[in-house]
Amino acid sequence: MVPLRRSIESAGAPGRTVPGFNLPKGVSPLVPIIIAGLTTGSNEQREQAAYAIGDLVERTDEAAIKPFVVPFTGPLIRVATQATTYPPGVKIAILSALTTMLEIIPAFLKPFFPQLQRTFVKSASDPAASNIRGRAARGLGVLMKHQPRVDPVISELVTSANSSEDEGVATSLILALAYVVFNARANVGDKARELCVELISAAFKRVHGGKQAICFHGDGLSFGFAEHYSEAVGDLVVALSDKPDLLEPVIKCVSLVG
Repeated sequence: MVPLRRSIESAGAPGRTVPGFNLPKGVSPLVPIIIAGLTTGSNEQREQAAYAIGDLVERTDEAAIKPFVVPFTGPLIRVATQATTYPPGVKIAILSALTTMLEIIPAFLKPFFPQLQRTFVKSASDPAASNIRGRAARGLGVLMKHQPRVDPVISELVTSANSSEDEGVATSLILALAYVVFNARANVGDKARELCVELISAAFKRVHGGKQAICFHGDGLSFGFAEHYSEAVGDLVVALSDKPDLLEPVIKCVSLVG
C-alpha cells in the first residue's frame, strides 16, 4: 500500500489527470489494494490508503473515477467512525480524502451527505488532536457549500461551542462555524447569523488563554487552522462580514472593551 500510494502521488500532479487513469476501468487494478489497505491494513497502510484515494481523485477524470466513488466513500466513512481506535494520522488522512472528494466531485457524494455531515461535526469535537478538528472544520465548510439547509448545523455548532469546557474543542467548533458561514453565506438565515453574533459578543466578556482581545485572523477568502480561541472568533467575524449591519452589537462590544 505504501509504495502504491507513492507511485500514485508521483504520477502527474494534483489537478492534472493521468491519461492511463482516464481509460475505462483505468484505476480498477488499484481499487482492491486501496480498499484492503484502508479496511484491514496497519495504521500506516490505512493512512496511506486514504491519501491514495484523494490522490486518485485529483488525477483522474470525473467520468473515469465515478464508478469507484461508492466503493471508496463507504469504507472511508466506516473507518472514520471507528477512528477512536486508530492514531490521529489515520483520521486526518480520511478527513482529507473526503474533503478532496467534496471539492472535486461533490455531485457523486450527494447520497453520503447526511453521513458526511455527522462525521465532520463529530470530528470537529474530537478531543484527541487539534489537527483532526481543524480538518473536520474545513471539510464541514466544503460540504455545507453544497447543502441548501445549513441553519440546523450552525445552531448545533453554536450550542456545542457554548457548552464545551475544553477551550481547544470550542476553538475548533467556532472555526467550523466560520467555514460553514463563509462557504454557505447565501443559505444562512438571519436567526442563524444572530446566534453567531451572540456567540461573538459573549467572547468579549470571557478570558481565553489569558487574552481577551479578538484577533481578526481570516483574510476574507480562506482560513488557516486557528490555534487560539480569539483567532477563531475573528474568523467568524470575517465570515459574517457580508452583512455588516448584523455585526453592530460586535462593534459596540469592541468599543466597550477598548
